[in-house]
Amino acid sequence: MSDITLSASVRQNLLSLQSTTQLIGRTQNRLSTGLRVASPIDDPVSFFQAKGLTDRATDFSEKKDNIDQGVSSLTAATDAVTAVESLVQQLKGLATNAKSSTTTTQIDNIASQFNDLRAQIDNLVNDASYQGLNLVAGTGSTLTVNFSNDTASILNVKSVDIRAGGTGLDVSVLSRGTEGINFNRSAISAGTVTAGGSIAVTIGGQSANTLTVGDTFTLTYGTQTFAVTISSTATATTTNFLSQGTYSVGDTISFTIASAALSTGPTKLLNIGAASVSVSEGAGVRQVGVGYATDLSNAITNLDSALTTLRSRSQTLGSNVALLQTRLDFTKNYVNTLTSGSGKLTLADLNQEGGNLLALQTRQQLGIQALSFAGKSEQAILGLFR
Repeated sequence: MSDITLSASVRQNLLSLQSTTQLIGRTQNRLSTGLRVASPIDDPVSFFQAKGLTDRATDFSEKKDNIDQGVSSLTAATDAVTAVESLVQQLKGLATNAKSSTTTTQIDNIASQFNDLRAQIDNLVNDASYQGLNLVAGTGSTLTVNFSNDTASILNVKSVDIRAGGTGLDVSVLSRGTEGINFNRSAISAGTVTAGGSIAVTIGGQSANTLTVGDTFTLTYGTQTFAVTISSTATATTTNFLSQGTYSVGDTISFTIASAALSTGPTKLLNIGAASVSVSEGAGVRQVGVGYATDLSNAITNLDSALTTLRSRSQTLGSNVALLQTRLDFTKNYVNTLTSGSGKLTLADLNQEGGNLLALQTRQQLGIQALSFAGKSEQAILGLFR
């Protein structure tokens, strides 16, 4: 090209046309990519500022997914607590119904329903896992949610125990249990029962069920325990002590009936050795015929305590769900702010770039015409040779 000599006007028009072509290419690239700054060459300051904002937005977007999964994990846990609370309400209803039952058959039937329903609590708890994490089984699991790359910006939610036999609820198995009779010897003189000695007891004055032949109950005196089988409803039952025992005024002998309640009758008799001492209800019997009402009342109290515990657990988990939901909403808005800020530094104004392209195309056409005019002025020299 150095061998070719161009006039100043032609060279100027040519350079202007080349510049216009470059601007047209840049404008077309902005329109196609939508970016005003696509590389450090375009604008180093804006490019790296935008990259910093974009990288931070990407980091928070990853944390947003983690927070979203944390919300789902806690929601699964709160749903489980709500379901277990419903089961405990049903257990309380069964225990309340058992208090009004009048036969052992009814009680056994309710106890069976109670225990079957109780077993479903643990089944439900074991099913309340989300992505392998169970927050209601009391297994020491912890939900960890990171809000950002800052190690201090974190939430740890420890699992709770709402299993039927766990530390959270402690819902016991319901059984009909035993009835008991305690004799207080405050009105009887002291004495000693030797090995082989006997005690004969006739139980009466109760309004519960009737003892029948073959029924068994247990007698406990101090550290001695022995079983008694009813041989006849009309005959007093006698049993021997397994070892010598000494009792004093005020001692209590406890009789526990294992499979039957008490019958009505006029006599309460306690025979010690060869001496026969009649024990009247006022002087000798301290407590007779304790049924299942006390145990059922305790069971209902425990169920009320379990309901209180469940509501507390639900409140704790629910507050954490609300916290995570707040952080999730904040993270979404923050990521949007970072992305918008990055876009302001790099995105192209398509309307403006469209106008620029139209103007550049017009300039290009004018440049071509100007170059043509400059060439024609030089071609005028050829007229001298005609």
